[in-house]
Amino acid sequence: MKFNPIVAALVGSLVIATPASAATLQRSAPEATQTAIIPAPTGAAVVLYDQTNNPAANGAPDQDFETSFDSYDAEGADDFVVTDNSGWTITQVNTVGTTGTPGGASVDLTIYSDDVVPVEGFNVPGTPVCTYSGIIPTDTAGSFQIGLPTACVVGPGTYWVAIQTNQAFGSNGQHFWSNRSTQSNSPAVWRNPGDGFGSGCTNWTPMLTCATIGGNQPDFLFQIVGTVGGFNPLPNPVPQPDVIPASDWRGLSVLALLMGLGALAFRRFSK
Repeated sequence: MKFNPIVAALVGSLVIATPASAATLQRSAPEATQTAIIPAPTGAAVVLYDQTNNPAANGAPDQDFETSFDSYDAEGADDFVVTDNSGWTITQVNTVGTTGTPGGASVDLTIYSDDVVPVEGFNVPGTPVCTYSGIIPTDTAGSFQIGLPTACVVGPGTYWVAIQTNQAFGSNGQHFWSNRSTQSNSPAVWRNPGDGFGSGCTNWTPMLTCATIGGNQPDFLFQIVGTVGGFNPLPNPVPQPDVIPASDWRGLSVLALLMGLGALAFRRFSK
């Protein structure tokens, strides 16, 4: 994939002031579009997956607030496809976002396998593959370069990256993960377990069906950075010959001896 370092970032024209109440919290962030630069990866790392084009001039809340706003805690996730048979070694995730006052955030990041909701039939994050808590990102007005403390090695297939920003509303305002107007793979999903935003999306649900969350856009803006390779699937086990325990050998020896004595006695009796 060709790397284009000019990323359509969404820098917020709406600045969230220190709130007087939870009524100030926004379901989405209308934004003015302008360009920003995400630095090119260093060393051997490359952009393995790039979903930063077609910004939607909006964003969805993805924040773990202070205790008084727990019902508003929300999280977003979007999927990506590992196309190389040797897998990927992921070392960094870049996200485009906006915030009230930069510099007060840490990030929880999880990479999940792919799963399907049985009844509704849409794809969602499945089993956690790599989980990281409290990463301090490079924060550029709410856009994050998130260096992983340890690499996440994944094999070929579909995965989800989930982001939650740990940030106090009272001191730094509200953070939004910026949206994309076009869809790649499955639509991005979002959840707000306490339903403080009143969307009804308390479990992973496509953003398109979450009322007014992020302007009802299909995807998030992000990049996956790292190197190709590193995945070593376990080889198929080699069949091993059956091994008879020593105790069984002793039993078989006794049985053979008895059969031999029986045959000898039969011969003598029959003469």
